[in-house]
Amino acid sequence: MKLNDKSILDLCKGATKTIDDKKLENIVLLNLKEKSSIADFFIIATASSGPQMRAGIDYVYRYFKDNGITPYGNNDNKSSDSLWALIDYGFLVVHIFTEEGREYYNLDELFSDAEKINF
Repeated sequence: MKLNDKSILDLCKGATKTIDDKKLENIVLLNLKEKSSIADFFIIATASSGPQMRAGIDYVYRYFKDNGITPYGNNDNKSSDSLWALIDYGFLVVHIFTEEGREYYNLDELFSDAEKINF
């Protein structure tokens, strides 16, 4: 699939909606194009448990796989006490935290000056 800026943004919004449909909380889609060389976009979300966190990553993986896109990598952490799971698509990194993990790593504060995108 050949990606342009619009299709990338549409995919990021779609992935964000997928997470929202699965009842993750405090979901934000951030535009980092002018703020970071890591990725153009971040999704940050909070899960109420380890299983919900891993399920959120699985839903994102399936969403992109259905769109013909595979990740560069993920942390593939199956530990029930993990605070953070992520999956990296190059243009987008999805971060799903437990509440404790989100407070500890505080990416929201680190990228507080990034544009929040409505999804």
